[in-house]
Amino acid sequence: MRERIRLSDLNILYICLSLEWGTTERRCLSDAVYFRNTGGAAFILCRQNSLIDKEAEKEDIPRLYFPTSLNQFRQSLNFYFQVEQILKKHQFDVIHTYSVETVIPLGAALRSSTHIPLILTFNENVPLKKKLFIEKFFLKRLDSVFTFSSHIQDLAHEAFPISIRKIHTLGLGLEAMVVEKMPSELVQVKLGMFVDRTTTMRLMQGFAECIPGILQLFHDKMPDFKLVFTFISDRNWFDHPLYNPMKRMYLERGLENHISFETKSLRPQSFRDIHLYIGLPHQELLSDIDVLALLGQTPVLLPRTSSRQLLTSGGKIGETYYPGDGRELKEKTLKIFANYEYYMDQLMALAPDLMDFHSADRYSEAIYSQYERLYAQRLRYSQVRRKLA
Repeated sequence: MRERIRLSDLNILYICLSLEWGTTERRCLSDAVYFRNTGGAAFILCRQNSLIDKEAEKEDIPRLYFPTSLNQFRQSLNFYFQVEQILKKHQFDVIHTYSVETVIPLGAALRSSTHIPLILTFNENVPLKKKLFIEKFFLKRLDSVFTFSSHIQDLAHEAFPISIRKIHTLGLGLEAMVVEKMPSELVQVKLGMFVDRTTTMRLMQGFAECIPGILQLFHDKMPDFKLVFTFISDRNWFDHPLYNPMKRMYLERGLENHISFETKSLRPQSFRDIHLYIGLPHQELLSDIDVLALLGQTPVLLPRTSSRQLLTSGGKIGETYYPGDGRELKEKTLKIFANYEYYMDQLMALAPDLMDFHSADRYSEAIYSQYERLYAQRLRYSQVRRKLA
């Protein structure tokens, strides 16, 4: 009988070279912390002084560093040689990357290390292109791709030349519960937007251009409503780099009576007093903040991607808009409030299923079994190859 593999016996290298702090970066850190808490050894390869580096330092997760992104062939080649050096110095049993750009150099570096599984968590809006034979050759070294939804699973199958059996939907793994909506009369309406630590001022200026139009539309169609645009951040606003320029921008537009800034943690309770959550455009296919808002019993208006359209169930618990189309943003906002009770009823019915799919318990069980299975498969494969050599 084969001895059961224990996660506490393994060393895993997590790779995230992003400078952002979004869903994928938070997932990388959470995975590393979870694995460390099971008794295993977790390391993160990242860029020094990046946000994930600073957050990992708070969690006491060891880090290795690579200085740049991989947007040039020379940088990818440098990354390939660094990975080879890392594998010589450290004994890693699993490599789990969160950056699509790292997959090809990792696939090249691991061709001779047949005992190490290579895993990718995929949540990037990458352009589909015809791949060269050498790229396909190294991409096939991927043992598994983890995604957050079934639709992202389909996109991953299109993006990577691997079997659909290697692509798994695990959900977002949120440690959260459905919360009861704070009762309030729909007179002063709060539209919440989350401004993360890497949101650009250019993006906020684009959204600011839509605010007067939304206010005018509501004044014409629903004069009894008073709108307040609430900008939420998990970082103290007085330390946020966008606080002063955003405040100045809204003062210049005479919108100070319709703007507020709030600091809240990322959890469903933070959206209890928000009547509508408006997502700002990002490169992520699916955001954990979108789901947290839904678990807070808050309808959503999200930038249109196919995965977000699927999340909102075709308009049952929210709507989507095309980024840059201010007219559609205004019309969809009015549509939601004109049928607000319908959206709330649908959300109340669907939120428990949403929580079950994206729960931390479901995710932890799935990723535990995947690590175990992939490591055992690679171990048997490398043993057979050594016998045949």
